[in-house]
Amino acid sequence: MADLLPTLLSFPPEKEVSNKEYDKQATKYVETLNRISESAWTKPVNKQNILDLLNPATNSIPYLYALYAQWRNASKDRTRNEDAMTRAFIFFTSFDPVQVRYAGDTWLRLLDQAIDITPKLVVTNFTPITTAMLRLDPTAGTFTSLHLRLVRMCLAEGAPSQALPILDKNIYAFPQAPHKNLPDELLCEDHELSNSFITTKTGFSITPLKSEWILEYYLLGADIYIGLRNYSRARLFLEYLLLTPTSQHSCSALQTEAYKKWTLLGLLAQGKSFPLPRTHNQQMMKSMKAIGKSYDALAESFEKRQWRKFQAEMEAGFQIWQEDGNLRLVREVADALMRYRVLDLQKTYAALTVGRVASHLSLSADETFAMLTAMREQGYLHASITASSSNSTSDTAVLHFHPTTDAADENTLQNQTTRIESLISYLRDADRRLQLTKEYIEVQKRGKRGGAGPDGDLAEQMDLTWDDAPIPGMGDGDGDEDIMAG
Repeated sequence: MADLLPTLLSFPPEKEVSNKEYDKQATKYVETLNRISESAWTKPVNKQNILDLLNPATNSIPYLYALYAQWRNASKDRTRNEDAMTRAFIFFTSFDPVQVRYAGDTWLRLLDQAIDITPKLVVTNFTPITTAMLRLDPTAGTFTSLHLRLVRMCLAEGAPSQALPILDKNIYAFPQAPHKNLPDELLCEDHELSNSFITTKTGFSITPLKSEWILEYYLLGADIYIGLRNYSRARLFLEYLLLTPTSQHSCSALQTEAYKKWTLLGLLAQGKSFPLPRTHNQQMMKSMKAIGKSYDALAESFEKRQWRKFQAEMEAGFQIWQEDGNLRLVREVADALMRYRVLDLQKTYAALTVGRVASHLSLSADETFAMLTAMREQGYLHASITASSSNSTSDTAVLHFHPTTDAADENTLQNQTTRIESLISYLRDADRRLQLTKEYIEVQKRGKRGGAGPDGDLAEQMDLTWDDAPIPGMGDGDGDEDIMAG
């Protein structure tokens, strides 16, 4: 290995070169490293570990090769695994993301190794792994198999919030083969979007991706957001599942599960069922509703604020909620029903005694007073409770409702504006790639021959039956408090 050290240190070039020259040297350099046997990376150089002679920030490619080989060779040796993990965590925060683009296969193997070994070493800090993923792709917008593996690991280890740095990023692309009609893009160029260098050929993901992997990612992500009370983000993830087209308009088990959670989430988040997405497939939705009819029965009782009927429905379907893994969520919805019964009083009253609230809820005054106090502390109720006299009881205390502020609405609007701005570049790239597809070009040709309607509108001739179309990049085809457990 000592004879190879000069070769390992020969890249990156000392002087600044053009992108074309850099790409040429990097490609040849990686071809040279691929010819080195895995065992050679584990041998000492002048009685030193080769990793001690390489700088992870400067010599990122050979450091990646050596680190993966040594970690793989560590087997079950705890000391060697801990040393490799320490080195990996340093590498994840310092590697050159441009160099690593040329070693996608080894990169994927190293991250998979880290995800496999980290929990076995009783380490529950997965920040270095998410840091590595974001260092390579700051947008985390091109879906890879690592996205799903990370979410599974965080849930399995009871640390769902540690997946948020990746989940909070919007997916805008899947690894695809470079398009024949696109000009050649060098890996070392400054790419606006990561799907230019995360492709089926660069090795950063298992390909082809299976559609169920992507559905599972969104379903698990929704579980995490529900558990962490981020209902708007959970709703978005579930909507992705409900709107995913399938062959022959059939619905998958993952989509059916999404519908059940969608039903419960609407009750929890806004006191009534979410309206179905406007572009939903009616045949698919009919199938999902047939399977989730017990959830719809719960929703009907909830929306009518029929507490006793809701309790009866909940007890009757106990086994269903338990088998579906939604028992704790159903119980959360039951608690929410009581809260919404209180909030509904604000539509009629500006103030009323706790005793009158208790009569509406069929609870004792003391139970009602305790519940109202808890709702205020948890931010569910904007109100104050004042005693009618110095020696008054809970029954005579007065609940004063306060008008809600527009701060929440303003914050929501700002978040939506920011999200739309971030999507502009994604839409521009998708539009550019669409215009280079064979189908689009054929439509253009037909439009020129046939006039495309009286106004030359090509949309009149385009095939909009997208329900059966595969999702780009997909094939045919496991700490924090989480209310989804149980």
